Amino acid sequence: MVSTDRHSQYHYNEAANLRGYSGDPSSALLELLDPEQNANFLDHYLDVAVDLSKVLFICTANVVDTIPEPLRDRMEMIDMSGYVAEEKLAIAKQYLLPQAMRDSGLKDDTIKVEDDSLNILIRSYCRESGVRNLQKHIEKKKNKMYLIDTGSVH
Repeated sequence: MVSTDRHSQYHYNEAANLRGYSGDPSSALLELLDPEQNANFLDHYLDVAVDLSKVLFICTANVVDTIPEPLRDRMEMIDMSGYVAEEKLAIAKQYLLPQAMRDSGLKDDTIKVEDDSLNILIRSYCRESGVRNLQKHIEKKKNKMYLIDTGSVH
């Protein structure tokens, strides 16, 4: 049996996306979180028994509605607020726009994006708590501008 004397932690990102995988990840997580089973957890992939009784499991999710109820019952839910529109605007201007410009090959003086345009994008299309969707929209617009700038699209 594999075990450690230290406390370990395991992070599972996007617990809300458990459906759609082959197998049943929610059942595996239920087994991991069950104190009566996790001291003698059998990893079927490695075919090794693992003591998970001292492991801290951290799961993140943007939406909790899609996490199966039995799994949610075994979790301690901590709601954390996301970015407000003003913070998203600052992140877009300081990080997302410059990165998109570099990635698309556009020069900094090729295009100017006004704060009003970014605010419309943020408030109308990117209302989730994080900035992942905002980044995707900015990259999409910058790629389109690159095609127009190079004459590939009219």
